[in-house]
Parts: sequence; structure tokens; C-alpha cells
Amino acid sequence: MAQTKPQSLAIIFALFCTLHCFSQSPERFYQNGKVGYKSKGGQVIVPAMYIAGGEFSEGFAIVLQGSKRGYINEKGDVSIPFEFDDAAQFINGIARVAKGTSYGFIDKTGKFVIPLQFESANDFSGGLARVRQSGKYGFINSNGKIVIPCTFDDAGNFSEGLAPAKVKEGWGYINSSGIFVIKATYKMAFSFINGEAGVVKGDENIFIDKHGKFLRENEIDEEEKRERGIKKD
Repeated sequence: MAQTKPQSLAIIFALFCTLHCFSQSPERFYQNGKVGYKSKGGQVIVPAMYIAGGEFSEGFAIVLQGSKRGYINEKGDVSIPFEFDDAAQFINGIARVAKGTSYGFIDKTGKFVIPLQFESANDFSGGLARVRQSGKYGFINSNGKIVIPCTFDDAGNFSEGLAPAKVKEGWGYINSSGIFVIKATYKMAFSFINGEAGVVKGDENIFIDKHGKFLRENEIDEEEKRERGIKKD
């Protein structure tokens, strides 16, 4: 096997360092109540000129100018104009945005890949995004197709294959087909993490598994009980 020459190693190392430096996203800084961005080395890329600004995600950051939101790239250039009333970070190449009270999704060129058509929308989680139409909640896929009809009174994001969803009877958990696999019998339900989810059943705050079986009690303080409307013992 041929050995790599020292000169070649030096070139590879220099290239790695260069790529590593460029891969580091700019950081926010604040001055006189405005937001700007600096390089990791402290060089100002964007002067403190925006009312607000977010962290970089997938090469773009949301910034607020006047009452509108747009996106800048890591060079500080405005890549997507200030035309949105709400906006979220890019995730897997698309971002949730709103004009007025209508929500949709754009790609990194600012082109709508899912038209403005929803009363509200969440970011994609588990391949699906929660949306609202006519006051009811359902889920779309990344093509914008409604795969779970908007029939729920409320819902949470998908996590570990299940999503909390609310109907008249209460909260339960649905699968990606929109079928309740854990009956809607709870006062409140939260997303699954590591195979368990917190729920409120009557006056009890407990954890259940993906079959709806009791795991253990969840101790919460009195302030949180009041916020959730749970009666004292």
C-alpha cells in the first residue's frame, strides 16, 4: 500500500481546517436594542440593525425588519425577502411561514412547496406536521397532502410514532393512520419520550407506556397543578 506523503497530509489538514471554519455559523450579538451577527472570530458580518433575529439553522437565520420576517444567509445577505408575518427555522430544507393568518411551507429559495392554506401549522416531526383547518386539527406529509383529516379538537406533534390528540371524550394517542391506539380518556396528554408519556387522569398525574399501561406517578409541584387545573388531594 502506498504511503501518504507529508505534503499531501498537510494539504488535507489545511482543507479540513478551512471547511471546519466555514461550517461554523455566525453568532448573534446585541447592540442598542438591535440584533446583528458576528463570525466565531468576532468579525461583524451583519451590523446590529434588526429588531430581532434567530439562530442559524441549515445556513439561514430568521430576522425581523419592521413587522415582517425574512431570512439571511451566513454571509449576511437577505436571501428570502421580508414578507412573512410568522416564520420558523429551516428543518430538512423547508420552513413554516405565514402571511396574515394563513400558513404554508417554503424551500430555501423562498418558493412555496406547500401553499398558504392552513389556519395554523407546526414544524414537521416524525414526518408529519400538525395543521388546523376550520378550527380542527389534522396532519400533513412533506408533500402537503392531508394524511390525517382535520377532525380533532386539538393535537400535539408526533413522537416515537404516536401523537396526543383530543376529541370530545378527552385526550388519547393516535398512530400515523389517525387511529386511536390509546383511548381518549385523559384530561391532558403529552408527547412520548423514551417510550413513556405523561398524562393527567382525573386528579392523577402519571406516566404510561405505548400500550396505555400505568408506569408510575409523576410528581409535580402545586404551581404546575394549578396551571393544569388539577385539584389538590
